[in-house]
Amino acid sequence: MPEDRRGGDWATGYTQYENEFFIFCNIGVAGRTGHDYDNHWDGDILVWYGKRGSSINQPQIVKLRSGDFPVHIFYRSHDRTPFVYAGAGRVIDTQDTRPVLMRWSFAEASMNSEIADALAANGFRLEAPGVHTQRATRGDVNVYVKQLTTSFPLVIGPEWEQRLTELKLTGAIRPAKRVYYHNSTMRKFPQRLNQGEGKIPYGLDFGFVDDRSLHNFLRTLTGKGRVPDQLELAKEPDVDPATETEVTRAARLGQQQFRSDLIERFTGRCALTDVDMLEALRASHIKPWSQSSPKEKRDPDNGILLAVHLDSLFDNGLISFDEKGAVMVSSKVSETVRRAFGLDALTRLTLITPGNQYYLKYHRSEIFVP
Repeated sequence: MPEDRRGGDWATGYTQYENEFFIFCNIGVAGRTGHDYDNHWDGDILVWYGKRGSSINQPQIVKLRSGDFPVHIFYRSHDRTPFVYAGAGRVIDTQDTRPVLMRWSFAEASMNSEIADALAANGFRLEAPGVHTQRATRGDVNVYVKQLTTSFPLVIGPEWEQRLTELKLTGAIRPAKRVYYHNSTMRKFPQRLNQGEGKIPYGLDFGFVDDRSLHNFLRTLTGKGRVPDQLELAKEPDVDPATETEVTRAARLGQQQFRSDLIERFTGRCALTDVDMLEALRASHIKPWSQSSPKEKRDPDNGILLAVHLDSLFDNGLISFDEKGAVMVSSKVSETVRRAFGLDALTRLTLITPGNQYYLKYHRSEIFVP
């Protein structure tokens, strides 16, 4: 944890850093801020109170309760003694009091061990587990098993996003409000900028409702061909292959970071239709790839995540967006196409940044056909 990220409530409350939370609490003694909550141990269960005035619906409390993030809990019984690491906590009960009360368990996770056993049974070679993750490999396929949380414990590489629907049909489940999982220990995965100043490995994490869904998931993962490796994803040609598929285009153009940035920004949904099927979404350049500088080609403000049919219209100047993100449709688009694509029902982009507005001005003047 960089020292410059430990300000504010670092040692007096709860803080999020990247994809993890850190809770520091006093047990049976008032904190240095003067607040004295009834934090206490009930056997192996920690009874803990949030900040004064906290409620069950506050964004940080919702995240703590969700199970989507590892939560590391530290405690002490004197305000001058060092904190002791209790472990990665799991919420077992929440009471909507003021401040909110949460009960934390530190029981060892068995699901992660079951996943490791299932990986071994499916031909994966498991490395020794680390503190945060355990790597398993089979041929070109690398996966990681989380060690500190049972929340969506199996992580696969982001190159699998083009088969995400197929993988979810096995019964696997995904986080509701997060696309990517980041962890510095997943060294075989590609890296991207997330919230820190440096790039960090990322992937797609999954959970399983039962043994059958896990078995079907691993069978799909290992039995239907090879996915692009990271050396292929890093190659970049001199021309824009406009007719290639999105995954091939992203790989050949070295645009995986650009695409992942847009998926993260638009939470994996089309910016117009709210479609959340990643295979059917394209990372559309606003200022065309062929007309962009190297920096502009990778600038997420020069992109919008669109369903494939809208991406085609946008690339050809048949639709655009005004300065507020409202849809503009070219007069060249027939009524038949408007009805078939539902263009008249579309209103505006779900998100538009000042950077988007800058590039859209270029699109309206140079690409859009009025």
